[in-house]
Amino acid sequence: MKNLLIKLKLIDYLNTELKISKSEFLRKLNLIVDEGSTNSLTDIFDVFSSSKNEYKGKVDFSKFEIKRKRKFFDINFNFPLAKGTVNQKGELLYINTEINAFKGLIVFFFIILLIFYSIFLITLIFGGINEGKESLIIIPFILIHGSLMMGIPYLFLRKSVERFKYNFERELFYLTKET
Repeated sequence: MKNLLIKLKLIDYLNTELKISKSEFLRKLNLIVDEGSTNSLTDIFDVFSSSKNEYKGKVDFSKFEIKRKRKFFDINFNFPLAKGTVNQKGELLYINTEINAFKGLIVFFFIILLIFYSIFLITLIFGGINEGKESLIIIPFILIHGSLMMGIPYLFLRKSVERFKYNFERELFYLTKET
């Protein structure tokens, strides 16, 4: 399943090397991350947060799990969850991050759509035999509509992974700068 999600670009990896100590990096990362749950159900309350931090999640000694917080009137979809490990080897800090936009709720959405369109097409096909061929003309339009209804959310998820990866890579770079 994970290999399929990687091929669909719903999971991506970011491997970064920084010249900073592990303790300094984790201290700076903690400054930009609000402690909180990365659960999808708590996203609703992110917009009421008074903190200026962009991310929320957990930062431990050797790993982190963060996601971008939602904001009022933000049209970007903030689906991705970043899970990473931090390892120090000599002067370099190695950060390996997995960015995942796939959630179980999306599977439920796609299953409901498949069931709905399957029932609709079967009804059109078998109902059209008795009444004539007029209802069969609608089938290509239903197939196009169904592919758009499934394709657009997929494209949003894929784009959100790319955007999160880009923004998080920039954030990691700025964390190494002296303040």
